[in-house]
Amino acid sequence: MGKRWKALALVPCVFMAGCTPALNLDHKADRTQSPAKDARWLTLVVQAKEGIEPQPVTLEYESEKCKEARSYGVGGQSQSGVALMRASHYEKVSLDRAPENGVYKACFAIDAGGRCQWKLVSLETSFKYRSIHPLVQGKEAISNREKFAFRSEKDSVRTPNVRVRSEYFPVVYLHDDASENRFRLQRKSMFFPPSLDPSESGTMTLEPKVFGDMAMTVGEDPQSRRNYVVGYPDGAKGTSWSRDGVGVEDERMQCLLSPAKQNCARFSPVKR
Repeated sequence: MGKRWKALALVPCVFMAGCTPALNLDHKADRTQSPAKDARWLTLVVQAKEGIEPQPVTLEYESEKCKEARSYGVGGQSQSGVALMRASHYEKVSLDRAPENGVYKACFAIDAGGRCQWKLVSLETSFKYRSIHPLVQGKEAISNREKFAFRSEKDSVRTPNVRVRSEYFPVVYLHDDASENRFRLQRKSMFFPPSLDPSESGTMTLEPKVFGDMAMTVGEDPQSRRNYVVGYPDGAKGTSWSRDGVGVEDERMQCLLSPAKQNCARFSPVKR
């Protein structure tokens, strides 16, 4: 009899545990934007040279006021589940080509407001480039995306108007069949976008430039399956064990792309 009562006593406990309020996974924050009169706005201007076509910008907004249920962790982790976190959402914004040649523009709110008081926390940009180099004439490639964070941090740039210049060159991958040649765009030098927190509405101007006729080439080394032959615009040759690493922080290429006339021979072709 005593064992029976113990078993029955467990029933209400199990029932009560099952009644614990669960997170509403279907609940979505109100994403309506309603910027206030004193809201900060950002005008994005891309001054695109010939062959460059800016791609739609990805905006990330976040709310400190509204929360949504999100899953965290990955398979195999000791801790994973669902929790209430700051609501966020993404928007794709296409840039309009202005009457001026090669100028693209878009305007959006940093302080987007609304019931959830949305604020811009990041902006990602990229561009498509059509090659003029004889080895990949007319072929296209898209640059790596650059992400600019909008954060109120100690070292954030407070200036309303900023200008970012970036320089790229093609790295051409050679094949026995020239029609299969392809290329990617490599930055002349590494760039780490700063965090931005403009004091008022302003303009971000991006000026991407591609040295389309100054390409590095990469081909298989006929004498070694493990290495690749690397070619420079000035005819110098080097070797590399990694195709993806070609052009990254390459001092000789930085010298060759410099507007000042320099003795670039002092920088040895890459050997790694």
